[in-house]
Amino acid sequence: MRWMLRKCTKCGRYTLRTDKCPVCGAPVKIPHPPRFSPEDKYLKYRYMLKKRAGILRRDP
Repeated sequence: MRWMLRKCTKCGRYTLRTDKCPVCGAPVKIPHPPRFSPEDKYLKYRYMLKKRAGILRRDP
């Protein structure tokens, strides 16, 4: 049942609905992070995107 839960992006309430929040009507998202894998195939791409977005420090 863990992956069935959704969290409203606006009010922060949890729901089982997959389309919108039953209280405020805002979209919902999965609140759990993705599973960790030491053999992460996409780490390089996520790192590049975060660096471009300014979330990570740039190399001097």
